[in-house]
Amino acid sequence: MKILAILVIILGFYIIYVYNRALSWEQKVSNSWSQISVQLKAKINLIPNLLEVTKQYAEYEKDLFTSITEQRTKLINSESANENIRNNSDLNRDINKLYAVAESYPDLKANETFLNLQNKITDIEDKIAVYRQFYNDTVMLHNRFIQSFPHNIVAGFFGHKEIEYLKFDIND
Repeated sequence: MKILAILVIILGFYIIYVYNRALSWEQKVSNSWSQISVQLKAKINLIPNLLEVTKQYAEYEKDLFTSITEQRTKLINSESANENIRNNSDLNRDINKLYAVAESYPDLKANETFLNLQNKITDIEDKIAVYRQFYNDTVMLHNRFIQSFPHNIVAGFFGHKEIEYLKFDIND
């Protein structure tokens, strides 16, 4: 009878351990996503300033400005992590077109505000790339934990599920 009680207690502690560990990994994944989200919000806030500076010089690029504004709105309204990353990639393509257009306007290319905004956006994109890698690494550790036997039984019982990796365009 004592052996059975000890086994039940050990099993109880094991269940608590797996539950808490899976929950901890989910929190780490959530935190790593929030780091990406902070950078995306910073980038979103810079776009109107970039467009305003550029419009002063490149007034004939209205279609590109409209497209960037639409891509920014899509990014703001993204509902999932992968949708955020996809919309950010689309926005990056248009911003890169804007940078190419700036090459045609020497005064814009030399404008300190434009250059400062361009550098800030580049820095943000570099941070996002690092945070994406960290996010996917954290997802991998979470998924591996809840998929391994016998953790998968306990984690599945409590509804812990695999988390999807961030997918991104190879050109990003």
